[in-house]
Parts: sequence; C-alpha cells; structure tokens
Amino acid sequence: MKEITLALTERQENFLKEFAKKQYDGAKDNVFTETPIHTVQSKVERYIPYHEDLMDYFGGEKIKYSACDSYEIWFESLEDLIMDFFEDEPPIPYVSYEAVEHGTMIDVMGQEQEICSEKDYLAAYGITMTGKTWIIDEWKDVAWFFIRDEAKRYIEYQRHNLHAPRVYTHSLGYSNRGDLPEFREMLLTIGQSLNKEEQATA
Repeated sequence: MKEITLALTERQENFLKEFAKKQYDGAKDNVFTETPIHTVQSKVERYIPYHEDLMDYFGGEKIKYSACDSYEIWFESLEDLIMDFFEDEPPIPYVSYEAVEHGTMIDVMGQEQEICSEKDYLAAYGITMTGKTWIIDEWKDVAWFFIRDEAKRYIEYQRHNLHAPRVYTHSLGYSNRGDLPEFREMLLTIGQSLNKEEQATA
C-alpha cells in the first residue's frame, strides 16, 4: 500500500466528509445497493407510430393524435384535437367517436358518412389526421453524483431544464472489478479519515 499526501480545497474536503457520512455500507442513501451511484433523470417521451401489428407490444400505452403536417402538435384524445382545431366550436354538433364507431354520422358537408375508423371520424369534421402514435415515458440520465443529496440539490437549481425529474440510484454492477468501485472506495476511505480527524480534534 502506498501513502501519499493530498492537498484538498475546502469544497473537496466538505464533499468527502459528507460522502463518508451518508454513503457508508448499509446507509439509507445507498437505496439497497452495495456500490451506489446516483443520477438525476429527466423524463422524455418516445414516439412510436401506431400500427395494428404492434398492438401486442404497445397496446396498453397512451396514444396521441395529430392533424399537423409538421407533427409538432399532439393531442391525447380525438375530442381535444377537434376542439382545438375549431377553437371549441365545431361546425357540426360534437359526438364522441365511440358513439358513432361502426355507424354513420352527418359530416360538415351535410352528407351521411360511414365511420369505420378514427380517420373517417375526423374526416367527417373536415380534419385530416396526419399522425397517431404511442407515447412511452422513458427516463434519461442527465447528471451523476456520489452523494444523493447533491443530486437533489441539482434538481432544484436545474429544474427549469428538466422534465418531471427524479433521483435514481444505480449499482456499479454485479461483481464489477473495474475502476469505479476502487475509486469510490478510495474516496470513502479519505472521507472517513477526515471525519475521524475532525472528531479527534473536536
């Protein structure tokens, strides 16, 4: 074992002390992982274009609809799309899709139309549906921390850049013999030594 002398800034010293106090073996902040590292995650929406062949995979996911050629505006229901398109005043009385599906309705031209699909339904209102997609919520790691409370503080000062953020604790990996566990243990040992020194001089 080799001994070295380190020069620490006050900020580095405080981080190491806090790390050792809060991330010891079995600590609450470890969230039941042996070698934790904490990340701030931001929610992102993944768009999967609707297709009947994918129903077995995504049938339970939420769906959004668009009548925008650039696919920039999406709605969570056909009713929301119609009301937004006509600013809450459609040219014909509003009826739900479920009420006319596999039936008929009078369209904006005064003609009776068969409604066999959601596209038929919107077309009756004079709207062309340009997109139908499943939306799957996923979480993207955006920042990494040794100290869980530092991750929470990051959320507070970066909240304007994040969407529904959360702190997630990862394990460094089962039987990981790489560098991260070694460096984590080294930092933990330094922090523990600093805390012992502080207690001895108190």
